[in-house]
Amino acid sequence: MSYENFAYYYDSLMDEAFYDDYYQFINQHAKFKSVLELGCGTGEIAIRLAKDNKQVYATDLSANMLEVAKIKAMDADVDLLLGRIDMTDFEINQPVNLVLCLCDSINYLLSKKKVLKTFKNAYDALKYNGTFIFDVNSIYKIDHLLDNYLEEENDDDFYFRWAVKKTGPGKVEHQVKIIDKENDDLVEETHVQQTYPVEVYLDLLKQAGFNDVEYYGEFEDYKIESPRVIFVCIKKREVTK
Repeated sequence: MSYENFAYYYDSLMDEAFYDDYYQFINQHAKFKSVLELGCGTGEIAIRLAKDNKQVYATDLSANMLEVAKIKAMDADVDLLLGRIDMTDFEINQPVNLVLCLCDSINYLLSKKKVLKTFKNAYDALKYNGTFIFDVNSIYKIDHLLDNYLEEENDDDFYFRWAVKKTGPGKVEHQVKIIDKENDDLVEETHVQQTYPVEVYLDLLKQAGFNDVEYYGEFEDYKIESPRVIFVCIKKREVTK
């Protein structure tokens, strides 16, 4: 499921420092002039990269997310090529140096078959020596941090409730409720995410053609307790004998 009306409240619930850290991580692990972002959301990373004069194609399945990203790009006075695509079913005419899929967007693909399709699409979209960076929620996060998680906030003009429950191995259901008292707006959405052990992602990446892969826990060395796993994958030219 893609984000609908929740898209208009998404930024108010996110930590901007997280995007700053991700921006630094990307620049430390990739050299690029052109970038395709899958699941760009409201465009926070895409806009930062566009400010560096990178050629950025920012895509998402949610039309509302893209609408927010368009407005923000105009306010920031940067050029973004925006498009609505399904990351499991796309191809591009001009390969890029970098493909991004951040903020656990991959976890919205609820089968290994769809994950593999996305990895293959990312591989095909890259130039040789190009980089694919994506992240997922870890199994540890699903089992120990998100199961029965509840966050609630209520003040004079805004009510927010985020409840998460584990529904299967590596699988969680998010229920989000927002009452915008000031603008008399109600948002209720349910989102399902699926994750797998690191070894499963490594195998799927290999099937897609990625043989040069490193992974990290958040922005540091990977640990079993890392809530987010970031993969950095290089498309190497095949060596023929």
